[in-house]
Amino acid sequence: MPYYYKREIPDLNGTGERQYRYELRSEGTSDLRQLAERVVRYYRSMTVGEVMGIVTRVVEEMAHEMADGRSVTIDGLGSFAPSLGVEHRRQHYDEEDALGHETNARSVRVRGLNFRASRDIIHRVDELCRGRLHREEGGPVTLRQSSLTRDERLRRTLQYIRDHGFLRLADYAQLVGVSRTVASLQLRDFTTDRSVPITAQGRGPSKVWVEEKA
Repeated sequence: MPYYYKREIPDLNGTGERQYRYELRSEGTSDLRQLAERVVRYYRSMTVGEVMGIVTRVVEEMAHEMADGRSVTIDGLGSFAPSLGVEHRRQHYDEEDALGHETNARSVRVRGLNFRASRDIIHRVDELCRGRLHREEGGPVTLRQSSLTRDERLRRTLQYIRDHGFLRLADYAQLVGVSRTVASLQLRDFTTDRSVPITAQGRGPSKVWVEEKA
């Protein structure tokens, strides 16, 4: 039976208005074997091993297709496409180095996959949840926030970027002592403020924050 809870969103704009969102409580993760065991209930001529083998082969072929520059769409599930990022082995490049080394392109790597879910699977999950969702007991859950002021968080963030060349979401969350959700909101606050020299690069898991040079 799925449960959800009401989560309070931090008021970063100082409006004084409380905002909330609803999230499903995690009940763990199902792996490929568990899914295969469910599939063979309907296709009794197949074994769990055969189903797992087929899915594994499909995943491998998807990797080949995306490596050839094509996105992959699976009807009823969604679309997959690779996202690129830079492997930060070296922190700084001077102008001469940048002009003389076209091989810097070797540092461009596939850092993640962008996935866009099909409306079909969204509607199917909603259909299966309808009438079964139950709210967790207790009041709204408040996200863990930092005791640091905005200026203190900004100083720490800039210093971290200058020391390491870039900053990831998990780095920021640990640096200022907040949840990943709050970290994402606070970093967005920095990047939308034109007076703050911080900008985001990449998307999804490969997203990083760097100092924007004047």
